[in-house]
Parts: sequence; C-alpha cells; structure tokens
Amino acid sequence: PFDIWNDSVRLPDQAPLTFVYSQCLGVYGASSLLYIVYGIGARLRRQRVRHSPVRPAYLSGFMWAVGLTGMLFAIEDLGMSEAYVICAIGPVMVSALISAVVFKEIQGWENGRDFCIALALQSTGVCLLAAGS
Repeated sequence: PFDIWNDSVRLPDQAPLTFVYSQCLGVYGASSLLYIVYGIGARLRRQRVRHSPVRPAYLSGFMWAVGLTGMLFAIEDLGMSEAYVICAIGPVMVSALISAVVFKEIQGWENGRDFCIALALQSTGVCLLAAGS
C-alpha cells in the first residue's frame, strides 16, 4: 500500500507520517469494530467480556505503529529494496535470537547448528540484496 500511495497520492513535500496516520487509524478502527462486535455478541449470549487482554493488545498496536513509522522513514531514505528486507528480516532474526538465548528454545547440538546456519543464510541474503541494489 505504501508504494501505491507514494506513486499516486503523495505530494512531493509530504512526509511518510501522513501514510502512517491513515494506516494506523484504519487498523485501530477495524480492530475496535471487531472488539465491539465481539462484545455485543457476548452480551447477547449473556457471557462476560474480559477486558484485561485488551490492554496488551493496545500496547502491541502502539509498538507496531512505532515500528511502521521507522520502517517508512527507512524506506524513504534507503529505498524499498534495502529497507524492506532489513525491516522484514531484522525483527525475525531478533526474535529468533531472543527465543534461543533468553528462553532456550533451541535444544541440542544439531538444532543449534541448524539454527546458526539459518541465521547465517538470512544475514547473507540481506547483505546480498543490499549490495546488489
């Protein structure tokens, strides 16, 4: 959607933040509508609606919006081919390292070796894409 907006709607002096606002407003509106429909359905079935899971969802939505903002500024400065790959693969690599180091989800020597090979392949792919652009 960013490329379509960038090519057809965006004015030359507009910052990517205008796209972030519309994108985040759409996600917030859609998720709020789904939550309202869920609440109405629960009321009709006389079930209790638990509100405690909503707080972490809003926090994660805020974190996603901050990440989206950073990604769009990176695409603006670096270009789509470099920034998108870094923004798409980087979080996957960080979460994989956290799961392996902090939570120790990778057990055994063979699994650790395969995990390191996979991370090396991902890093190589990102570097080759960045070098080729």
